Amino acid sequence: MSTHEAPDLITCTVGDATFGLPIDCVQEINRCVSVTQVPRTSPEIRGLVNLRGSLVTILDVAMIVEGRRTEISRSTRSVIVEFEDERYGLLVDAVGDVVSTRDREIEPLPPHTSPQRARWSTGLLQHDDDVLLVLDIQAVLTPRDEESLSATVTA
Repeated sequence: MSTHEAPDLITCTVGDATFGLPIDCVQEINRCVSVTQVPRTSPEIRGLVNLRGSLVTILDVAMIVEGRRTEISRSTRSVIVEFEDERYGLLVDAVGDVVSTRDREIEPLPPHTSPQRARWSTGLLQHDDDVLLVLDIQAVLTPRDEESLSATVTA
């Protein structure tokens, strides 16, 4: 993917990985607030929050990409994104800076990338002394069990 086509990225930490979220998908970033749990939903769905009169489904990115539950701390954030006319909050361990993709190239994932990481990433971006995995928002928000998210969103 050429840098001229790629949006800038917001860095997010999930466990030991640093992801870049395309900034054009992000509506806002909030501190983690009280989440109302919804019975009989999949483990990656933490619950619902009322965000200025709209119900927003909160998804635990660590559960999705690493199979572990995010421990809520002072740095935990909910990154609000819109996908297929629905708003979701992506729960991450921390949010960092905005990284410009100008004059940089998002590189394809190397062949030795674990299938688990490759499933959630669209490419890599060299940033300072680190490598950002560019998070594939569609892969994260497309439920593996079609009933799981639709049941929560309509609850």
